[in-house]
Amino acid sequence: MRSPHAEWLSAALIDTGGGFLRNPIREPSVTCAVCTTPVDEGRLCRPCEKHRVHKGLADRVAALTYGIDGHQSGWVMYGYKAPTRVGEHHRTVAMLLLHAFTRHGSCPAHLAGMPITHWASVPSLRGRQGVHPLHRIVSGWAEGSEAPLTAVERPAAPRAVSAAHFISGVRLPPESHVLLVDDTWVQGGHAQSAALTLRAAGAAQISTLVVARWIKPGFGKNAAFLRALPDYDPTLCPWTGTHCPSGDGHAGP
Repeated sequence: MRSPHAEWLSAALIDTGGGFLRNPIREPSVTCAVCTTPVDEGRLCRPCEKHRVHKGLADRVAALTYGIDGHQSGWVMYGYKAPTRVGEHHRTVAMLLLHAFTRHGSCPAHLAGMPITHWASVPSLRGRQGVHPLHRIVSGWAEGSEAPLTAVERPAAPRAVSAAHFISGVRLPPESHVLLVDDTWVQGGHAQSAALTLRAAGAAQISTLVVARWIKPGFGKNAAFLRALPDYDPTLCPWTGTHCPSGDGHAGP
């Protein structure tokens, strides 16, 4: 049974963000099977296709909304972590994540066939001082033990995929399943680099949860794609795009 908190959060998200939040679409030959960005053809977008040369990438990726450059959803992703944070933006990101944990928290475990045992948040590679706002949110609600990650100083090619960008603070036990959380997926280099680090530390399964899949309306056919998106539905499973694999979430059409 779903927590009553999930129902309250669903209503709050529609009330505060229903006008600008949009569910990522999972549709073959329309969006990338990994990151849900629009594609012209094929199963994967160009960056995700290039990432496939690396062994140990995340086993599954889910995004909670599209972060649209130059629009409210994009401003939220900047404002929640700004030096002088925007309170409304921070609340929106927190609600998105808390809703994902309460309504859809068991979905990656069902897909992986094993429970989540650890969690990690992706650190900034820009030398941010202090505790990242994302880490503060995730640490209060994520299941399992933390698998802490530390960013290296001055990484070469920070947008590339490399396990050398991060250092794992633990050695993970066999059959470990890590929920890896990032705030924004642009081309996926940060999140997939963190996944490689966790894999090298022993992770058997990695489920990557991203708050926003960044998208630029001026690129390709993105503007038309964005205009056609339906209204935000918080009951849709971010991991499947329709039904929750447990059968507890959105019933679908």
